Amino acid sequence: MNNFLGLFFMGFGGFWIIISSAVFIPLLAMGVDDSAAVALMGLPFSLIGIGFFGVGAYILFQRKMAIKHGIHYYGKIVSYQKSDTVRVNNRPLLYLEVRYYDQNNIIRDVQVSTGSGSARGYNLGETVHICEYKGKFIIAGVRSENRRIPGEENLIMTYNSRATSIDQLRPESYYCPHCGANLMIPRGQTVKCPYCDSFVTNTRQFA
Repeated sequence: MNNFLGLFFMGFGGFWIIISSAVFIPLLAMGVDDSAAVALMGLPFSLIGIGFFGVGAYILFQRKMAIKHGIHYYGKIVSYQKSDTVRVNNRPLLYLEVRYYDQNNIIRDVQVSTGSGSARGYNLGETVHICEYKGKFIIAGVRSENRRIPGEENLIMTYNSRATSIDQLRPESYYCPHCGANLMIPRGQTVKCPYCDSFVTNTRQFA
């Protein structure tokens, strides 16, 4: 139920619908000799387009229902996780690990799909708006925010029990060992380098 995926499927489906219409409908209108064969040639492309467009529309509809009727939370992004089985644009699908307080004020962790292979717009340690609907979670906002939520220090501190202060869990300068890029990574956490796509862990020890 991700907005990016819904739009991607609808755009991909719409592309094939337009291509099949632009190529095969004029041929049929011209009255080619074997109209039935031309129609059969165009049918698979049209079905592919309609199928993808329908899936995209369904994803966007489910997202709309989730945001309207779901349970909304604000949580902290504590790490990134990737899926080795699902790829988007030839990149592993990326998940945010979000730590939040549920309706009973109990700390929970959930992995929420970004719908892409990029963490762009979702920064470690920032607040993200998530929504639970029928047992599934989606990202309700379009990006993370630099805003405080009640009890956020406890959320972050309990995520890594080796830390002795909240300052130790704030992002700090760390160089990617693969390409040398300067990244901002909290100690003990892993991020995906936006320059070389390597996963980099800040291995500095807590005092």
